[in-house]
Amino acid sequence: MTQHPIPRYLSKPPLLFLFAVFLFALVAPMPFAIISPGPVTDLLSKGLKIDNAKTTDGKLYSLSVFVTNPDSKPPGIMILESWLRGDSVVVPSEVVYKEGETTKSANAQGKKEMLKSEETAAIAAANFLKSAQPGKPLDWKISDIKFVMKRVGGPSAGLAFSLALIAKLSNPELIAGRSIAVTGTINEVGRVGSIGGIDQKLIAAKSAGATIAVIPMANCRDITVSTNGLQVIPVNNLSEAFHGLIDPSVAKSMRCPA
Repeated sequence: MTQHPIPRYLSKPPLLFLFAVFLFALVAPMPFAIISPGPVTDLLSKGLKIDNAKTTDGKLYSLSVFVTNPDSKPPGIMILESWLRGDSVVVPSEVVYKEGETTKSANAQGKKEMLKSEETAAIAAANFLKSAQPGKPLDWKISDIKFVMKRVGGPSAGLAFSLALIAKLSNPELIAGRSIAVTGTINEVGRVGSIGGIDQKLIAAKSAGATIAVIPMANCRDITVSTNGLQVIPVNNLSEAFHGLIDPSVAKSMRCPA
């Protein structure tokens, strides 16, 4: 039986065809979400408005991340750019968003969580100061505090809010002229919880010029980026965060497990 050679145009796809496939992959929408470093907010100069606040010297940054919307599927070229840039992570959309979630519902949920974290952070700060100064009444009320964060949602600024309130209302020496970045959720008794996007938030902290980052202890295992030039202080609660910042000798012993 005579065997006929496979035509060349079938055995080797023409370069034009391969180029067309490549272009399609670059523009085709992909079912992924991109998480990248978001804006940082200095809560000592903006983000909080408090009458009769104490003068603080330094910066206390709240950290955030950008996440592509659930309604949008980033094209391949955007995913490639994020990968090449090296400061972002690409994950399946379902890792970030629930099935059927829309941009509108995600934004509404983020705003709801932010409002709750603001209230909880104020209660946590009040509870901490009451326990630290027993018998001394607070000279402020939670209703005196106005949160003015913009373009940010979710609960991960809770710890930053509590520390900023303590600095502005009671202990301005807490910051001591330093640039400090903070992330972590918080509950009313001061327990600090983990957050998402720790790598991207640490990148944002370094870009903003922070030299100290206070993070949840639970996120230590998630860090994969270099923290050179950034003193990372992992904490389990508000008390640890306060004492780690107020006393540098205490902070030296606060490290992520090896």
